[in-house]
Amino acid sequence: MSRFKFVCGCGKRLAAYDWMVGRIVSCPRCGRTLTVPTPFKAEDQLHEMMERGYNPTRRKIGIPVDQKARKKHVVVILGVVVLVAAAAVFCYFYFLR
Repeated sequence: MSRFKFVCGCGKRLAAYDWMVGRIVSCPRCGRTLTVPTPFKAEDQLHEMMERGYNPTRRKIGIPVDQKARKKHVVVILGVVVLVAAAAVFCYFYFLR
């Protein structure tokens, strides 16, 4: 479940999950009703805003994180969890039995 951000016409940044694409939400600042765009449309919004002179960073506008980098983080976290679990099992059998 990846999270991305998109922008309302008033400039308010809103966040949504990928399963919310196509749902209707309201902007907390101006009250407009918006349809949650796809992450690709959010990137198109970035280009339109840059043409109007606004220069946000990619992270602020909510361009999704590179999926390969995200998978590497998951693998590292799982590796650490496995090592901690193995250390706990070792300590249990070595010290407590």
